[in-house]
Amino acid sequence: MLIQPIDYFLIAWFAIAAASTLYVGIDQYRNNPEPVVMKWGFILVTLYMGPLGLLLYVLADKEPRPG
Repeated sequence: MLIQPIDYFLIAWFAIAAASTLYVGIDQYRNNPEPVVMKWGFILVTLYMGPLGLLLYVLADKEPRPG
């Protein structure tokens, strides 16, 4: 079976999606007082959308640091 270039792209995409989901999951349960449904919602959206979900999470849910 030959490996096509798209296979490398998909492997990279899935690795980045897993890392993005891990970041969102850790951040949701450490630093976020939102209801549990919202926490799981962002985790599932990030799992589905990958790095684009992480971008949505950072733009929509993260508050700026004070200072």
